[in-house]
Amino acid sequence: MPPETEQKVRKPCIVSKPYNHAPKPSHDSLKSQLAPPKTSAIKQKKHGRSNLTLHDWLTVVAYHDKHQPISQAEVVQHFANKEDGALIFNQSTLSRHLLEKGRQEDAKWLELNPTALSSKRIRTVTHPDVEEALFKWVMHMEEKGEQVSGPMLLTKWEKFEIALGVPKEERLKSMGWVRNFCKT
Repeated sequence: MPPETEQKVRKPCIVSKPYNHAPKPSHDSLKSQLAPPKTSAIKQKKHGRSNLTLHDWLTVVAYHDKHQPISQAEVVQHFANKEDGALIFNQSTLSRHLLEKGRQEDAKWLELNPTALSSKRIRTVTHPDVEEALFKWVMHMEEKGEQVSGPMLLTKWEKFEIALGVPKEERLKSMGWVRNFCKT
């Protein structure tokens, strides 16, 4: 029989409490926390005018319609004196948005581009079918958890132009459009 060896006595392990972390928010609760569209409202009075976003114009037109009878000059004055953020514009610009043609242009702008509420100018797209295909590809890549870079966008754009039959003279040759595409 082998000689008996002494067993070493170990100190008991002190069990620490588990880390109490906050549960991750669900996807639905994230949607409710999304920021409102960008605005051109300024916190303090500023001399001069700047372009208003589509959301700002829709707000101004809705205010004008809700508070009838009100003059256009009173609407301009109301938004210039708002404490939570002044919107600086003049009566002639307001008049253009109040006309039926202006209202239709604003509605069409919003219909064509769902992110138009935060934009100040209408973005012209030469080939919407190619842009839609690229947008769907980007969404697919994001769902897979992949990162999309500028050169990848450029390569895919060229492939979509070829696949959708865009004539060579109408194809985009520079990368200038990538930054604007990423904004939307």
